[in-house]
This record gives sequence, structure tokens and C-alpha cells, in this order.
Amino acid sequence: MRSKNIVIWLLIIFALGIGGALWFTQANKQAQASQNALEASYQNHFFNLIENTENLDVLLGKTLASNSERQDIITFVTVWSLAEAARTNLDSMPLDTASMMRSNQYFAQLGDFCYSLAQKLAGDQEISDKEWEKIRELHQENRTIHKELRALLGLVQEKQLRLGSLRNMNNEMTSESREMLDGFGKLDERLQNEVPTLTYDGPFSDHVVNRKPRGLTGGNINKKEAEEIALRFAEKINKSGGLTAKITGEADGRIPSYSVTLQSKDGVQPALVMGISKKGGHVVFMLDVKEPSRASKVSVKKARERAEKFMSELGLGTFIETGHIIEASEIFINYALVQDNIVIYPDMIQVVVSLDSGRVSAYDTKKFLLSHTRRNLPQPKLTEAEARERVNKNLQIEDIRLALIPLGNLEEELTYEVKGKIGEETYYVYINTETGLQEKILLIVETPQGSRSI
Repeated sequence: MRSKNIVIWLLIIFALGIGGALWFTQANKQAQASQNALEASYQNHFFNLIENTENLDVLLGKTLASNSERQDIITFVTVWSLAEAARTNLDSMPLDTASMMRSNQYFAQLGDFCYSLAQKLAGDQEISDKEWEKIRELHQENRTIHKELRALLGLVQEKQLRLGSLRNMNNEMTSESREMLDGFGKLDERLQNEVPTLTYDGPFSDHVVNRKPRGLTGGNINKKEAEEIALRFAEKINKSGGLTAKITGEADGRIPSYSVTLQSKDGVQPALVMGISKKGGHVVFMLDVKEPSRASKVSVKKARERAEKFMSELGLGTFIETGHIIEASEIFINYALVQDNIVIYPDMIQVVVSLDSGRVSAYDTKKFLLSHTRRNLPQPKLTEAEARERVNKNLQIEDIRLALIPLGNLEEELTYEVKGKIGEETYYVYINTETGLQEKILLIVETPQGSRSI
């Protein structure tokens, strides 16, 4: 009887061993399949990047040989589309974003510049000799990029490299993978030094990207002053005393800042992280590092009232809420400045309120600091009644007000913001107060989380 039991137990152990081995094998196969699918995606984006770069080379060459403005418009718009596709390909590869920043900017500027030329031609304006010279330079630059990418493809094929290996940022990276990664790095470094400066009407233009912040007023501050500013700001979000502030880093970029971390002495309150601008001591951002709860104990109405009270205490001017989105247990509320009863959309601030605690959990003023200044706004040439006549006759107008809107090229236009409906869909149409032309139109999409404009 005892021997029979031993046999049964041995059979059970054997069966479990076989089952475990089968499960391990199946799990290993699934993991391998996932890795292969990811590698196939990387390879596909790399091949498409090379193909799009080659097509860009061809199209830029065609514009230099063309004598048809109608055809040039089509070609320039196609260049814009392919350049955006190339950016997507580049972003989808296993490369460090920071190390490929100039390459990404190159494709952004190439597409944006060509799109601006298409707009000029569509508006019966001529492309200047200087702009044609930029096209010739970009054509040569793009040809060089294509050759460099082809060389890297040759390395992949010769060494049978898996692009996923470029993510191994440690000692596990092979010499071949390191050579491949260095190749991309050299390409990006060369672009940093050789690509011509592009100044044009577009959001990626060098004069737009490099514009100094207009809202940074005051002199430079030191680290001690940054800590004191952070402590005073913490009082505005219902943080009781007993906080200590410490500089934990410095950030460069368009708004050079001190990074300040605030901790409670008793360890009960969650920490705060703030960015304080070195010039003027402005609070660039604030973040409560506590992990958001999934529970919502505060109503959306109460949270919006809390945010409105917080905004009124900042002393930055009069603001109105322009929309909100609920994510997890937090509400993200956008505010725009109001000057002379005109909504100033470029001067935006975002406030986040926890629906768990009802406290302000985040604050972002980067857009405001980059664009804010006191503006001398002109008197509208177009009347409100005339603006109503300029919109689509099928739009059932619900509201109209003056609004200053950004055009993406550092220019701003004073417009009538016309809110209306066609059927069940809500639209915002922006009519230029001087020319009467439609500058922009937005569709408002309602979701359970809030409204989104597209």
C-alpha cells in the first residue's frame, strides 16, 4: 500500500514538472514573440525613415526644376506631410530622445518651412531668391542625411543587428550596437552645426523656438531667494507651516530655473516640487508628488471653485476658465488672461485640483511666462454684427466675444470668437476683426471627462 502511494506521488510530481515545463516554454515563446513584434516595428520605422528621406530628396529637387506655381504648392504640401511622417518614424525608434533632438527639429522645420511657402504661393505671393536658396541648401542637406541613413542600414544588414539592442544603455551593448548608436549621434551632431537657420512664418521657425520669454520680469535671484519664494507659494495651496525647502537641481531651456523640493518636518504632508525662474523668481510649475487616489471625494464644482479662488490670489491679473478635463481623480483646468474685456489665449495657465483632497496639486505657468506682456490692442474695424454675417449660415450662433489668438508664428490676431452649433456639434469660429477673414475654426468634442477642442 505504501509503495502504491509513493508511485502515485511520483506520478503527480512528474505531471506537475511536465506542466511547469510546458507553461515555462509557452511563456518564453510569448515573450519571444513580443520581442520579435517590437523588433519588426523598429525595423519598419527605420526602413520608412529611409524611404521618406529619399522621397523628400526627390521632391525638393523637383521644386528647384519646376516652373509651375500650382505644381509647387502640391509638392511643398507633400514635403510637409512626408517630413511629419519622417519625424514619427524617428520618434518610434529605440533612440534616446535628447540625443536626436536636432534631427527631430530638422524634419519639423523642413516640413513647416515648405508648408509656409505653399501658403505664400496660394496667397499669390512670390517666393524670394533667399527662400529658394534655403530650399537648395535643404535639398543638399537632405541628400546627405539619406546617405548617412543608408550607411547605417548597411551596418544593420552586415552585422545582422537587432535595433532593439540600441536600448541596452549599459555594458550589455555590443560593439556593433554601439557603432550604430554612435552613427545616429554623429548625424544629429552634424545637423546641429551645419543646418541653415530658418526664419519664416511657422511654429518651428528658429526665431519662434529661440524667442526669449516675455513674461520674465525682475532681476536675477539666488538659491536662497528661490527657496523663500517656494515656501511663500506653498502657503497659497493650504499647506500649513513646518515645511523645509531645498534646491535639488537647476534646469536650463527657455526658462532657466531652480528646482526646489519642499518637505514637511513631520513627514505627514506629501512633498512639493517647484520650478522657480532664475530671472524674476517666478513660479514656473508646482507639483504635489503624492500619488493621486482613485477615489473622488470632492465634487467637480467645488474643485473648480477652489481653483478659481487660487487663481484670484496669485495677483497675475483677471483670468477666465476656458475648459477642463478630468483624469483619474484630478481635474485639469485651463485659464486665459482677460485684458480690456478681451480673452488673451496666448497667456494660459493650468491648475490641477485633486478630487480626493480638494487641494491644488499642480500648477503650470510656462505658456504664460513665455508670452505674457501688456498689449496695445487695436479697435476692431469689423462690427460684431458684421462678424456674425461672415460665419457659415448654417451655424446657430450662441455667443460672441473678442479674443486674441496665437497663429503659431509669434503673430497674434484680434478676432471675434463666435460660438455656435450645427446640429448637435459645437464650433468656435474666429473672425479677424480687421480683415473679416476666418482665421481658425475648432470643433468641441464632449467626453465624460470634459470638453476637447480639435
